[in-house]
Amino acid sequence: MHGLVPSSAKHGCALHWIRAAGITALLLTAAAASLAPILAYPFGRDQGAFACVADVILRGGTPYRDAWEIKPPGIYYLFSASFALFGRSMLAPRLLDLVWSLAAAGLLFSVGKRLLSLLAGTLGAFFFLVFYALGFDYWTTTQCDGFASLPIAAAAAALVAAERRRSPGLAVLCGALIGIAITIKFTLGAFLLLPCLAALFAREETSRARAARTGAYVGGCFGVLGIVAALMWLSGAWHDMVYLLFTWNAKYAALRSRVPMTIRIPHETFRFLLAGQYWILRAVGLLGLIGAGDLVFRPAAGRARWLIPTWALLMLAGVWVQAKFHPYHWLPLLPPLGLLAGHGLAAARRWIRDTGTPQRAGALAVAGAALLVAMLASGYSTHFQVPIRHALGRSPQAESLKEFGEYGQGDFSLAADLEVSRFLRENSAADEAIYVWGFEPLVYFLADRRPASRFITLQPLVSPWSPPEWRQELIRDLDRERAAYILVLHNDVFPWVTASRLDSAAQLLHYPELQLFLRENYRPDRQIEHFEVWKRM
Repeated sequence: MHGLVPSSAKHGCALHWIRAAGITALLLTAAAASLAPILAYPFGRDQGAFACVADVILRGGTPYRDAWEIKPPGIYYLFSASFALFGRSMLAPRLLDLVWSLAAAGLLFSVGKRLLSLLAGTLGAFFFLVFYALGFDYWTTTQCDGFASLPIAAAAAALVAAERRRSPGLAVLCGALIGIAITIKFTLGAFLLLPCLAALFAREETSRARAARTGAYVGGCFGVLGIVAALMWLSGAWHDMVYLLFTWNAKYAALRSRVPMTIRIPHETFRFLLAGQYWILRAVGLLGLIGAGDLVFRPAAGRARWLIPTWALLMLAGVWVQAKFHPYHWLPLLPPLGLLAGHGLAAARRWIRDTGTPQRAGALAVAGAALLVAMLASGYSTHFQVPIRHALGRSPQAESLKEFGEYGQGDFSLAADLEVSRFLRENSAADEAIYVWGFEPLVYFLADRRPASRFITLQPLVSPWSPPEWRQELIRDLDRERAAYILVLHNDVFPWVTASRLDSAAQLLHYPELQLFLRENYRPDRQIEHFEVWKRM
């Protein structure tokens, strides 16, 4: 009958969907496998701070008011959500990070397929995951900069759909997603320029319609930020949040290298893009530059060719503005870099096909693919050799822990944190508080003991630009909470954080009120690596 699909066509359609589903499942499995080793990563110092604040949230507290920390609020609620979903452990945020990154890769595939090509979208998602897996370690993954990739990738997908359909509703959604990203990482507010530019310069549309959609982008973004501000106000944390994030942080941000930015910016950018630890990272960076050049300078690249290079440039500007160049500050660049690299490889493939014989083009394509696979395998086996060996039972746990800081060879030792935390769990009650005079908030989480003060690190108490009344507040907190133990750290010198070259124990000599409180109420109990343990009398 007219209008019915022939059975052969139905069969072909079913085979097509089965084949597509199989390829998708294979790609997802490969993507998950590429990131799986990050599940073996423990926390570093930053993740310990996020987890400590997340614990405060789960106990009914609020960031800033009840736990002093200087990141935007989103990261603390993501950590608390991971504990609620997957249990309270160092695995939970890593697992959320893995799922989060896979979702971001899926959205990048969608954006790349619509704006570039199916090949560029597939390769872009793949390169994004590869760079994240191999370009960063336990210290620099599961950071707020990386968690912001998902809402930004979702915002990019919503932007493409909003401009294609001329939809104010999708524009509001895009703006809201940008607002969510800002609550995780402030510098990502620059991304709001992209949809505004796309709307303002849209063709074949009235100025009124373009302005309305621009307003929808901005309104969606500030709507989310307004809701977050209202929640902070209602919780009583608004004043503390604003002071910490915009006044205190401004002085902290001024602690920078003395090397002029005119030298540091090109040097650090070159080092990240073209001088990575592994050859596969350098290849992705080079392909990203090729892809950006092709989109900017080749007229046939498409009407939206400006969008992804501009996205990358805005993310680069966010790194440059911070001017600290910590490795994780580059994480927001990975989504557009992955897409540019995917397009760069597609462009190189097109150039080879157009400039040579089919046989020569095929041979070069096979050789290039083999080279990329070899570089990937080499980087993967080197980067993840410790967790892989430990998972296979080829190295003891003690040897694996050395990979994550070793006492006497730096300012962080996971083994030391685990040992002192075990001691605190065995020698204090679950409802007792402890206090760490130092920069080791991970101990609170590992020991599962609440901090005796909102000052979970000594940073705000020794920084020269901090209010002096904070020191008085700490003494009042310790007097009220009567912490079971106070830990004083040695060998933790952070001039880029505290503007001082003294470790925590030496900083105590310049805090006579805390010195007196410690001597009158506590007695030295033992030394556990770089922790000096004082027990309440």
